[in-house]
Amino acid sequence: MFWGGNVLAALLALKLLVLLAEPHLTFMPVRDLSLTPGDLGLPFEEVGLTTDDGETVRGWFIPAGLPPGAAPPPTIVHFHGNAENIAPYASLGRLTHDARFNLLLVDYRGYGRSSGRPSEAGIYLDGAAALRFLRSRDGIDTGRIILWGRSIGACVAVHLAAADRGIAGIVLESSFTTGRDLLWHGGAIVLYPLSFLASYRFDQAGTIAGVDAPVLFVHGTDDRIAPYHLARRLHDLAPGPKTFLTIEGGGHNDLLERHADVVWGNVRRFVESLP
Repeated sequence: MFWGGNVLAALLALKLLVLLAEPHLTFMPVRDLSLTPGDLGLPFEEVGLTTDDGETVRGWFIPAGLPPGAAPPPTIVHFHGNAENIAPYASLGRLTHDARFNLLLVDYRGYGRSSGRPSEAGIYLDGAAALRFLRSRDGIDTGRIILWGRSIGACVAVHLAAADRGIAGIVLESSFTTGRDLLWHGGAIVLYPLSFLASYRFDQAGTIAGVDAPVLFVHGTDDRIAPYHLARRLHDLAPGPKTFLTIEGGGHNDLLERHADVVWGNVRRFVESLP
């Protein structure tokens, strides 16, 4: 009985330690914004989005390059990866502007100039605030909103699309099945046992069953962080219309940088194919 009590106390203490540590082990916020769309000569608007729990997340809205009187274009909402922020994606605004798409880049809480500290539940609230902003804005075709999630941002895109049947389509770049699978197969196996005591799940495998919007998967064969087979498995679980774009030799963080023509060409065609 004595030993059983000690073991239980040790497990409870370890669980508390894991819960306290998991935000710091999981998220790597980048604050510095090294580039803005204005630096590239693009028109843009700095936006502040209020979340349901009172945080203010910051972003950039880059409008499509449209002639006066044109019909509202599609709008892409981009959710970036972990150890970055919206700054590297200012150049994506050039592509969307020229393709006549709107683009909303969103920093999670604790990233860039956004308030708060990141958590799994928190970044989902940040994504929901982005959708509310677009749907309250004049000149947005709310039936043509496309979510583009990269790496951990794919979790946000899947979560939102499963809860909101009004999403026109989603792009999942460098995605994975679950956080636990990512630890086991992505080179962080030492943390895998602790995941059973953690609260974060990043369970795209379970959530994607609720996504009926068309999905474009984009993944590199040399991804060492979110291995290729995890994205293939997630693709197989998606119940709606789906396409898988394989980038031969592509890694986890270089798809848009090194393979822009292929990635953007396919994303553009995907967006243009949506009703």
